[in-house]
Amino acid sequence: RFSSLLFILLIVVICQSCKIDKPKEAALPQKQYVYLTFDDGPLNGSQNIDSIILAEKIKISVFLIGSEVVGDREMETYYKYYEENPYIEEYNHSFTHGNDQYKVFYGNPHKATEDFLKNQKFLKIQFKIIRMPACNTWRFNHKKQDDSEINAVATADSLAARGFKVFGWDVEWQHHAEDGTPVQSVDEMYRQIMQQLNSGNTFTKNNIVILLHDEMFQRRWEESDLKQLID
Repeated sequence: RFSSLLFILLIVVICQSCKIDKPKEAALPQKQYVYLTFDDGPLNGSQNIDSIILAEKIKISVFLIGSEVVGDREMETYYKYYEENPYIEEYNHSFTHGNDQYKVFYGNPHKATEDFLKNQKFLKIQFKIIRMPACNTWRFNHKKQDDSEINAVATADSLAARGFKVFGWDVEWQHHAEDGTPVQSVDEMYRQIMQQLNSGNTFTKNNIVILLHDEMFQRRWEESDLKQLID
């Protein structure tokens, strides 16, 4: 019996030593998300953005200025294009865009807040999501980030206290002020987006918010640039 027991133990030890570990499952790559966001519409160029998005069937966000619609039938038409496009979400970019006097605008937080509230009501914007003009500021998901050049802290905090989410951006497709034409080429933008996304240098990991402006896509070749970036 004793010899039989030793034999059984020996077999168990050998089997344990020969046991093959299961290969570890490779970690699945994390999904990465790219958000195309367009500021300052409706403008000449909004109609081209609308047609591209309808054709491509991808979701985008537009941050709208109410004063652009006032007294301008063409801009009102472009605004309706956005409203009727199932792939476009409309958000708040203030009523006056601070009249392009940003330090003065944000220097009066109460007045600036009222300007956003007026825009929300005038354009009947459904969601309480805001982008502040000329100001890369965030108040989102219990995180905050303030612009390095323009002090809009009090206005951002005032809006957040009213339940608004404030969205900035991670990378901008820049444009020339005089004619709205894009600065970077499509290839340059693609490389910049991928480099910044993969480096983790974004407000939210694995998410990158790209800032564009409606006026960048007034001409046919610029419209083609946007389509190429999407594709």
